Amino acid sequence: MQAKINKRLPERSLIVLIIFMVLFALLIIRLFYLQVIKYDDYQAKVISDVQRETTVNAERGVIYDSNMVALATNTTTWRVFISPRDIKEQSQENLIASELARILDVDEKMIHERAARTNRADEIIKKNIDEETYDLVMDFIEKNNLYNQIHLEASTKRYYPYGSLAANVLGFVGTDGGLIGLEYQYDDQLTGVEGKYITAKDAGGKNMPFKYDSYIEAENGGNLVTTLNTKVQAVLEEQLKATYNDSDPLSRVCGIVMDTETGAVLGMATYPTMDLNDPFTLDEDSQKKLEESGFAEGSEDYEKLYWTLINEMWKNKAVSELYEPGSTFKVITIAEALEEGVTNFSERYYCSGELKIEGYARPIPCHKVGGHGSVSLAEGLQQSCNPTLMEVAAKLGRQTFYDYFYRFGYAERTGIDLPGEERPIFSTFNNFHQVELAVYSFGQTFKVTPVQQIRAICSIANGGYLVTPHLVDRIIDDDGNVLWSFENEKVRQVVSSDVCAEISDVLEKGVAGNGGAKNTYVPGYKIAAKTGTSQKRDILDEDYVVGSTVAYAPSDNPKVACLIMVDTPTCQNQYGSVVAAPYVAKVMEEVLPLLGVERHYSEKDIGLITTAVSNYTGKSIDVVKEALDEKKLSYEIIGDGETVVTQLPAPGSSLMLKTGKVVLYTAKETPENNLVTVPDLIGSKAESANSRLVSEGFNVGISGSFSDSAVVTAQSPAAGEAVPKGTIITITVRSMNGTE
Repeated sequence: MQAKINKRLPERSLIVLIIFMVLFALLIIRLFYLQVIKYDDYQAKVISDVQRETTVNAERGVIYDSNMVALATNTTTWRVFISPRDIKEQSQENLIASELARILDVDEKMIHERAARTNRADEIIKKNIDEETYDLVMDFIEKNNLYNQIHLEASTKRYYPYGSLAANVLGFVGTDGGLIGLEYQYDDQLTGVEGKYITAKDAGGKNMPFKYDSYIEAENGGNLVTTLNTKVQAVLEEQLKATYNDSDPLSRVCGIVMDTETGAVLGMATYPTMDLNDPFTLDEDSQKKLEESGFAEGSEDYEKLYWTLINEMWKNKAVSELYEPGSTFKVITIAEALEEGVTNFSERYYCSGELKIEGYARPIPCHKVGGHGSVSLAEGLQQSCNPTLMEVAAKLGRQTFYDYFYRFGYAERTGIDLPGEERPIFSTFNNFHQVELAVYSFGQTFKVTPVQQIRAICSIANGGYLVTPHLVDRIIDDDGNVLWSFENEKVRQVVSSDVCAEISDVLEKGVAGNGGAKNTYVPGYKIAAKTGTSQKRDILDEDYVVGSTVAYAPSDNPKVACLIMVDTPTCQNQYGSVVAAPYVAKVMEEVLPLLGVERHYSEKDIGLITTAVSNYTGKSIDVVKEALDEKKLSYEIIGDGETVVTQLPAPGSSLMLKTGKVVLYTAKETPENNLVTVPDLIGSKAESANSRLVSEGFNVGISGSFSDSAVVTAQSPAAGEAVPKGTIITITVRSMNGTE
């Protein structure tokens, strides 16, 4: 019998077919999702499993001075890290933890905690280890075959070869780049581009053939060639330290040395400063303030004061703090008046010691009690007469004076390439009345930065042109190719070159003659200078002042300007002519020869000319006498021998040609057998002190500006000491009259 056909079979087959088709479609969709949509993700995962990527660090650019002396460079350090996923056994982990803890001086427990992160290939154990420690770690790796478990990665650490030199200008580097100074300002240009070295690994962690490796070269950062001159910078810092020690200011000192033509900063410093290789350690004075605060170490108040002092130490006072320029601004007022033709240097003014200004309750005084009497405008500037300047400003008028205030750059930042440049503080024109005009004329009741003031003075020195102060001349790559350079463009001409020449001549004659800036006098150089002393009115204490001096030289062909500002000196004489001018003179005396400017001695300077003493020991008396006669130096022979055994002054000492004498000891005679007691010279006139020392058998060294009005303020050796005949007695001389 024929089997009965099941009519439901085709329907069941169709259902099964449809199910298989749906499953196949889902499979196709899944494969599409995995192989197409998620392709990049899974490829990255596979690559991460078979590749190890190592960063190739780029070196930060070097910072050079103008003579290519490295001021900021790099030194190699290493980072030690472990790969937990390659540590296979507990015994291996224990060995790594104990030995690395010993070698690196770190916590062993910390290493175990990081080794427990078994899915990681890079766990840092310590950064910035030195070469000696690197060798110890490598020796440990080699002896125990731990190449896959422990790794060392070379990197660079910022290093400053000169420590504190130009510290507030250069700045330093933190974990995220430059923090202050040029390191911060040019961080993008100094920072390089990291490279990569990618190595393929097989399942056993071994290197695969080199064709699977790739290398992306690092690009080092650009190198800054600054306008700084290391020698000039060192001279400036030495004199800032000297004025700080002598004047004991409450709020530090700062100084700037600038090229008058271009605005290039040759030197800039604040003192006290910091060690760039250890910038989080306070300077000695700041640490003393912290210790004397009475706050418990580690307390909130202690930490707050610490960071306040740190930030103050880091701050570049020359660009980030304001002061009233005082009488140094009188140069600008005079330039405006001469340019507008409202007066001339021969016109006479009368100073009674004060001047009544409409709108002000009491007369505004001159620094000289009783007044200067009748003075020419030239004398009024040289002797820093306030009433004379107030009358000159009144002739100019409010609008003209205010316009020049803008033109000389006092109403804006200078644009110097340093971070944190402070904005000036001054009156709006609506609030600029006759009283403001009067006190602005001699540089008070408005505030500017030291770099603004020296910029304006440079415009007088260079013939009337306002320039842009700057510290970076160019940026170069490692091959010396110039990537960028500063364009020396003058901003504008403010006054004429004839006016500037007149002012320079008057200022120089004041320095060489009877002006208030006599302490900036340097024999053989023509120095144009102006001193200033301004009250710190915002402190509401009339004893708090700022003393400053600005100068440029040679006055008939200026090359360089210098400004030193002493903030709140606490010494007895706080005038800028005393606390700043002598140190500006010393900067000029040492910097001008470095810049190739020769001395040209006037007849007045002849007696101050010095010469270096040669070494005459061991030579016959006849030979030495002939050599000294040739140098036109006086001498005295003590003893009856034929050979020089000892001499005073010592070889290399500076001796005055006119009054100096070389004392030659022969045979058994020694300096100890010819002792002379040093006289007390403090308070004596410089000329009489000089004569007395010469007459008593001493040689004389002079620190400061020798003039008719100068007096001795210090001496070395001290009075009462017994020293050999011929010893140089150095006297510090200061002119105390005619100060502003």
